[in-house]
Amino acid sequence: MQVSFNSDELNALKRPLGLLIEDSKVSRDILDHLLKDAKMVISVGDATTERLIALGFVPDIQIVDGRERRYAREEVKHMHRSEVRCRNPAGTISKDAIDAISKALTLDKPVRVYVDGEEDLLGLVVLRLVQDGSIILYGQPLEGMVLLKVDEESKRRLKHLLSKLPI
Repeated sequence: MQVSFNSDELNALKRPLGLLIEDSKVSRDILDHLLKDAKMVISVGDATTERLIALGFVPDIQIVDGRERRYAREEVKHMHRSEVRCRNPAGTISKDAIDAISKALTLDKPVRVYVDGEEDLLGLVVLRLVQDGSIILYGQPLEGMVLLKVDEESKRRLKHLLSKLPI
């Protein structure tokens, strides 16, 4: 089983869903300030995960697929205790991916979720499953990094998409 999205929904998801931090402004100081009270930090995407690790932040959950903008890339530095693997076809959210993220939340952190397929939409699963006060970080191609705070407001704004998930 998998959830698919129509073209309008996919286009809406291409816009930043949270605070866009321009590439030139992503720094240790900015992230220290923005992440200091986070209950949990989750990164979605290889480039985002790699950049956070390079700046000294090891996300609690790291969701990667070994690709960047559809091209294979070098594996992100090994900075995790546990790992989970799943399959998730492009443009969808699979039951396998939902189960993998659910499992990752129960393991000793940091956890890396390796996705065979595409991880782009899996931030929605994270938003639905993690506790309020957590922060999801993902890349906005050619612009920067998006910081999405998990709270009632973000869940309300994305309710129409989150309601499609079988969670």
